[in-house]
Amino acid sequence: MPKPSRGLVNDAVLLFLGRKDNATRIPLVVVVFMCAVYFMRSPSSTSVPHAKALREVLPPENYYGASEYQMHGILGHMPNGEPTWKAGPVPPRPNNMEELAVELRDNGFHIRLSDSISLDRNVTDFRDPLCRTQRFRLHQLPRTSVIFVFQNEALSTLLRSIHSVLNRSPPQLLHEIILVDDFSSKSWLREPLEHHIKFLPKVRLVRLPHRSGLVHARLRGIAEATTETFVILDSHIEVQPGWLEPMLARLGEKPHAMVMPIIDSTDASTFEHTNVGIGCTLGFLWSLVEHSIDIQAKDAAIRTSSIDPIRSPTMAGGLFAANRAFFYKLGGYDTEFGFWGAENLELSFRLWQCGGELECMPCSRVYHVFRQGGIPYSSPAEHVPKNRLRTAAIWMDEFGDVVRKTMADEHFDIGPLEHMKKLRDELQCKPFSWFLQNVYPESFITNITDVVTMDLFRNPKSNQCLESYGGSPGNLVAVAPCASDSVSQSFLLHRKGDLRPMSNLEACVTSDLEFVNCEGLTSPQHWVPTPAGHLQHAGTGRCLTLVNSELKLIGCAPDSSDGQTWQYTPYRPGH
Repeated sequence: MPKPSRGLVNDAVLLFLGRKDNATRIPLVVVVFMCAVYFMRSPSSTSVPHAKALREVLPPENYYGASEYQMHGILGHMPNGEPTWKAGPVPPRPNNMEELAVELRDNGFHIRLSDSISLDRNVTDFRDPLCRTQRFRLHQLPRTSVIFVFQNEALSTLLRSIHSVLNRSPPQLLHEIILVDDFSSKSWLREPLEHHIKFLPKVRLVRLPHRSGLVHARLRGIAEATTETFVILDSHIEVQPGWLEPMLARLGEKPHAMVMPIIDSTDASTFEHTNVGIGCTLGFLWSLVEHSIDIQAKDAAIRTSSIDPIRSPTMAGGLFAANRAFFYKLGGYDTEFGFWGAENLELSFRLWQCGGELECMPCSRVYHVFRQGGIPYSSPAEHVPKNRLRTAAIWMDEFGDVVRKTMADEHFDIGPLEHMKKLRDELQCKPFSWFLQNVYPESFITNITDVVTMDLFRNPKSNQCLESYGGSPGNLVAVAPCASDSVSQSFLLHRKGDLRPMSNLEACVTSDLEFVNCEGLTSPQHWVPTPAGHLQHAGTGRCLTLVNSELKLIGCAPDSSDGQTWQYTPYRPGH
């Protein structure tokens, strides 16, 4: 039997649902039979990609103008057909860096260019071709609430973020979009925003009565959600086709996991899309900042396909999905955190140490505008170090000493810790040494015995100490009068011989007495303390020497030498 026309199928569905009178003259029993044949013969009838799910399962009248590119129909139009937002004129291209800096100053991106771009523009699909072969049983996947937190966000980037989610999310999966306004002061986020979202499906706005910060605003959004899962997104993103289904499918299989997309980039100056961004796997720097890394060997070994999930030690934090009940079981965000900073690492450590997993889904990709040159909001300066120190104190055990030594001022009030330590005991969470050895074994520190010292290297004759002046690659090691509380004069000597400035633990000291990114070294640069108190470069056999207030690498004296003697205090955990 040939397939009935799609229009006939739509009429039959409407008649069955009581949505259309006299949908067809064919008797209902015949129509139902023909519909059954149609869906049984369709190769995608039980396992459909997102586009076919919209076209073949939902009556198109549910969302006027719906297509695979606008899955929730034509957005942002009033009943008279007038759009609620109109793109502005295309601005002239900046002639020089000074003019570009003016455009970037207030928002960190070219706002006039953003204002000239359609809210519903097409995006480049950078997915692996295998992703397009995936099929999902949408009715079996958990539904989700997408949460945007914003504070003084530009209207065009916020609306484009919302439109992209509506346009590329199957209606069966997207239950709602929750906008959480963290006490914005910009006029365009009042009536203009409210007017526009009146003509968008599934969008609701929650306004906070005072500035709460990212952590508390997200917690409010998650509390407002009414679905099994939630997705956190930044307010200046655009999702790519098929972005949602892989994450929700994984959460359906593994409710104890948190999942994140590949984060690609929207250029802040041109608003062009590129597949260069944060990527899929992240570690962390010991100053507690997330850090892109290659897939670790242990994780690559268990993958059988280029589109298999990838384990990641940490997350960027601005884009991820989770099971709501599991998030609360883990304790949610730490409510003692300040406005912003390190909440992504704290949650990542807690997730892994307390029985969860963090995975990146290669078939889920989202563009993100990485700001350059300006931000439209401010946060108290002390909140980021406070959050980092809380993370170190609660989750990192003795390894927290490394974090504290990287920070110039350790004397922040980090708030009460008892309720978080009690949570850690109740969840029977593993120690941080387990995290390093099993989740992030390619960290340069995986055992506390890797740390020989994190101290000043003092020449007793001159009372001069090694000085890093920030340890930026390309700079030279210097000497300066010793200052006991100086981070720039503290160096970490690793058990394997790396000599790294505490001000930049990604840099290593070479035989040229230059700071070089450790990952870029073509040959080992190991330093060995000798019984005579020298600091000998293993590759050359020469010793670090102070000659007339200048550092040199020369032959080692047979015994103690004034210019070649360097004193330091060995590291002892807990002291």
